[in-house]
Amino acid sequence: MTERALVGAPPIRRVRGAIYLCYAGEALAFSAVMARIPHVQRSHGLSDQAINALVALVPVLAVAGGLLAAGLNGRTGSGLVLRCAQPIFFAAVVLLGAVPGTGALVASVALFGVAMGVVEASMNAQAVAIERHAGRSLVNGFFAVWSGASIVGSLWISFANGAELSLLTGFAVPAAIGLLIAVATVRMPLHKDAERSLARAAERRAARAARRLLAPDGDAAGERRCVPVVGVPWRPLLVLGAALGCAYVAEGAIAGFAVKYVRDELGGADTLAPLAITAFATATVTGRAIADLVVRRRGAAWLVRAGAVLAALGLAAVVLAPDPWIAIAGFAVAGLGLCSVAPSAYAAAARHDPVGQGVAVARVGVFNYLGAVAGTGLVAALAPVSGYWACYLVAAVLVLVIVPLASRFDPRPSS
Repeated sequence: MTERALVGAPPIRRVRGAIYLCYAGEALAFSAVMARIPHVQRSHGLSDQAINALVALVPVLAVAGGLLAAGLNGRTGSGLVLRCAQPIFFAAVVLLGAVPGTGALVASVALFGVAMGVVEASMNAQAVAIERHAGRSLVNGFFAVWSGASIVGSLWISFANGAELSLLTGFAVPAAIGLLIAVATVRMPLHKDAERSLARAAERRAARAARRLLAPDGDAAGERRCVPVVGVPWRPLLVLGAALGCAYVAEGAIAGFAVKYVRDELGGADTLAPLAITAFATATVTGRAIADLVVRRRGAAWLVRAGAVLAALGLAAVVLAPDPWIAIAGFAVAGLGLCSVAPSAYAAAARHDPVGQGVAVARVGVFNYLGAVAGTGLVAALAPVSGYWACYLVAAVLVLVIVPLASRFDPRPSS
């Protein structure tokens, strides 16, 4: 059965729209939970240390979810995994607002973290499969939808807090929207055979490109050197994962502590300090909205390399900022620079997955959560000793590590 028979033009457009909605639903619920952490702390009477430990537990458990998804995707395809994991994830969101007692809260956080890892890994696998079908960069657009929906989720919680809505109501509304999306799109994700067909088509295109590069005269030498690889190799994924981890160290430090840095160390007012996150998120959405166009014209490697340099400059501005406004601008520049590292890493990982069922994407995604944990740990270790500025200085140095790794994001065949 041919690729077109499996996913013809009209169906793939519907699949693409459905996955956009899945990204929006997951981001809406996730951002609502993270924006209402102080309310969770007050409702359960938790200390600062206890709530920080629970928040840090989420990405740790998401690592387990990502590894679980890697195994499940390889067996059943990422579409089936996504359909099964979404209801569990949204149920966990509701439980976070409904359960009484610390023990039940910890159990709900555990379910939330693992389910989030599975959902995100399978969604990302679907996104890169759709990109493979199109034969051009699309994956940044899915992440732009995610970033935009996360802003909406945060605004919803701002309204919920102002209206003094209960914890359960604040979580149930975005969870219900996400669950409705999951039900409405339940038949849309690509099934296993479609993922395999798209992967085979992509492998054939890559082999033809390699033969043209290695044997331009059309002899058999190029074809002999382009033997298909069976299995998903770890080595190239570790390089991509290292770049992704460095990016998420910076993102974790910004998302978790930019507001405190602007307020506590630069003297920003309570009304001004939250603009640090707003600027970062807005720049991220804007960058991801145009990143696919840049990739098509200049290549993913160029964008990731230039973005890493830009992000380092933005973080340097944060470190040297004499006032809150310069720091806020620096966070915006950092968001613009980092915006495409994750989407490009997943797209590059997919090229090392000959079966095309999301195993490589799920493995690389683990470094997302590891980087976030490392970013939080970096701040916890350095901030009490030298202040937040030192954390952002280290993050700037780590971001520059991405520059020599950026060539691995390039889809062009190499000898």
